[in-house]
Amino acid sequence: MEVGFRLFENLSPIVEVHEVFPSASYRQLAEESGPAFTVSLRDFQVGPKDMLDAYVAAYTVHEFLAGRGAAVGGGDGLGVIILPRLLKIPDQRVTAWPEQ
Repeated sequence: MEVGFRLFENLSPIVEVHEVFPSASYRQLAEESGPAFTVSLRDFQVGPKDMLDAYVAAYTVHEFLAGRGAAVGGGDGLGVIILPRLLKIPDQRVTAWPEQ
């Protein structure tokens, strides 16, 4: 997490930076029949699914910037986490977490 915070601090003045929680993206995307895209696993190494998470994170940013996603959190002043889809039932407990 410390490396992530340092990356954010160093990159955010240069480019637009988004935080993605891949597990939440997988959960939202599993509920629909799309998107359909192909990923070659040939160059993936055995072990953590970091590269697959990176693909899903990139897709999440794409969908968010296209207006199909949502941002949650932000109440802590540390930014928001973006999702690839809108929340079906927006809940103040996650859209502005932590509660003020």
